[in-house]
Amino acid sequence: MNNFKKYILGAFVAATAIISSQSALALDIKAGPTGEVALVVNFDVKPGAEAEFEKVFQRSVTCSRLEPGNVTFNVHKVLGAERSYVLYEIWRNKEALDSHFERPYTKALFAMFEQNLARPLTEGAGGLNFVADLAPAPRPAPVTTDPTSVAECR
Repeated sequence: MNNFKKYILGAFVAATAIISSQSALALDIKAGPTGEVALVVNFDVKPGAEAEFEKVFQRSVTCSRLEPGNVTFNVHKVLGAERSYVLYEIWRNKEALDSHFERPYTKALFAMFEQNLARPLTEGAGGLNFVADLAPAPRPAPVTTDPTSVAECR
């Protein structure tokens, strides 16, 4: 492949990543009665993409937990289903989730989804679901760490 074709292909991949990272911002974000935003997201990963999926997600877990608006951010591998994962996250409010979507590690995560998910994320129907706690527990004070103070989160 000549350099011009490589350049065009690279530009296309970059544009796709930018567009996909922006698609998360178009969600109809639903806050629960306390104002918190909680999500459960199911992922099916393409065969052979598990290692990259886990590596990029681990960065997101580390960095997201440092955000002042984060209550919890946990990704789980489904036992007995080697390419299935579940994310459970809670944000103090919609603004905290909006801020999370603007972080570089979140944008890298969405770009990785384009390459490695067996099916695109969709709201509802076993994909992404907003949920509300039936008996919310009191929350500790927000963390005060700025994720940009950690090199891998920039």
